[in-house]
Amino acid sequence: MIQKNWSPLLFTFLWAVLVAFAIAYRPALPVDETRYLAVAWEMWLDGDYIVPHLNGETYSHKPPLLFWLMNAGWAVFGMNEWWPPLVAPLFGLACLFLTRSMAQKLWPDEPMIADLSPIVLLGAAFWTIFTTVTMFDMLVAACTLWALYGVLVAWRDGGGKGWVYFGLAIGLGILAKGPVILLQVLPVALLAPVWDREGLVKQQYGAWKAWYGRIVLGILGGAVIGLAWAVPAGIYGGEEYRNAIFWGQTAGRVVESFAHARPWWWYLAVIGPLLLPWAIWPTMWRSAWRSVGTLWSESASRFCILWFVPIFFAFSLISGKQLHYLLPIFPASAFLMSRWLWQSDLSDSRLGRLLPAGFFAVLGMVVVAVPYLPLKKLPDWVGYLPTYWMGLTVLVALYLLVRPLKSVVQSVVGLTVLMSTFVVTLHLALAPYLYEEFDLHELSNKIKTFQDRGDDVAFVGKYHGTFQFLGRLEKPVQELATSRSGYSIDEWVGAHPNSVVLTLWKRDAPDHPAVKHVEDFRGGHFILFDTRLLEGDLSLLDRRGK
Repeated sequence: MIQKNWSPLLFTFLWAVLVAFAIAYRPALPVDETRYLAVAWEMWLDGDYIVPHLNGETYSHKPPLLFWLMNAGWAVFGMNEWWPPLVAPLFGLACLFLTRSMAQKLWPDEPMIADLSPIVLLGAAFWTIFTTVTMFDMLVAACTLWALYGVLVAWRDGGGKGWVYFGLAIGLGILAKGPVILLQVLPVALLAPVWDREGLVKQQYGAWKAWYGRIVLGILGGAVIGLAWAVPAGIYGGEEYRNAIFWGQTAGRVVESFAHARPWWWYLAVIGPLLLPWAIWPTMWRSAWRSVGTLWSESASRFCILWFVPIFFAFSLISGKQLHYLLPIFPASAFLMSRWLWQSDLSDSRLGRLLPAGFFAVLGMVVVAVPYLPLKKLPDWVGYLPTYWMGLTVLVALYLLVRPLKSVVQSVVGLTVLMSTFVVTLHLALAPYLYEEFDLHELSNKIKTFQDRGDDVAFVGKYHGTFQFLGRLEKPVQELATSRSGYSIDEWVGAHPNSVVLTLWKRDAPDHPAVKHVEDFRGGHFILFDTRLLEGDLSLLDRRGK
């Protein structure tokens, strides 16, 4: 007999393990995570909660919700480094609970689908990894699920409660990442006449215009929440900032997106690896095949298809593509896979688990063996990695192959535990490399020491605020030799005789008394020069190391 609340207990435990190991064994990764920490730090330092700043300048690339939440945690727990990387994962946990609640509305007579859906979601490689990362898209995913849960509440139960959820979720989504939340929730809400096979909308609202009227009211309510921040921020931030938040980071970003440009088929090419281990589980494919004939015949499946496909197609047409853009629609795939597995009434066997479990067993053994193989062209750091931790993944995979798990539910749980174990052991195996190459606390503290004694600090190249939070810097770092800085190296050093300059070299640091600190970073070296000891030879400050 299956315990009543086994699913929430299981996915909460697995989430806690994943996040705990990620926080403990992975430093804040430049440039994105350290940049978001810098914005939150400057908000805390300056007390300006309306207009975010980065390195002393207004930061218009993202709305403030993530930074507000980081500051709220500091206000409660004090300044610390463990709270900020916990904020986005907490939204990931909320997504799992919302996934279960949505499935209960989609399939009210099939509670097991609701229990399976968050387990399947957490077991997908894409979600397992990104649930530990500080990304705005996880906030958007939670807001998307809450908004669509509101749509389902309005569909099943009528009344106004669902539309309150819908409007509040849109408002928070706008504060999380801007109007992109509308792209995530509107297609499936507007396509209700296609997926509402039971005709519940007409029963609850009398006419479709009432349904669409409530959608408009929900959008307006969400817009009011977003504008409650954006209007004062636009006033206080100035014209350039106002133009950026009202246009540059919304429609302008979509129309003129050339960053991360990839071909239209790129998402189709990567969707398989993102769905591991489910994409290579024969039982999943057999279940999908058995369900093909009835897939379009029920409202719940139509809802999931019309949620996933239009947005996937829209993002494929936009030139700028990143994996995490797909996070908000990924639960739709978990719903469909859970429905296929449960309603196909299939059993599983050792042979059925051979491919996914065998894949991770072989992968784990390869990773364990890599430092000991006579391979050329491997980076030096591979030799000191504790890859033996991947042996835990191998053991769990072998257990799944040996254990006689007859039910699909047991196999889903086992494969999700396997995926979680893989991600945890991956963190353990890569921890020395991650801390050696990406942990910039020592360099950041060195910069702080120079600033505290009155020296000016500059960075040659584009500066992303990498050292602001890690070193608790209270002054900006000047950019040099960039199109937006307005300063050449010679001019700035001449005007700031008591200064240090940080540059990133691709070759070894020179043996020179002006070198005050060297930090390995991504195959190169951050080098901190004391300009007073350069004796007028500023050629060493060239960021290419010439």
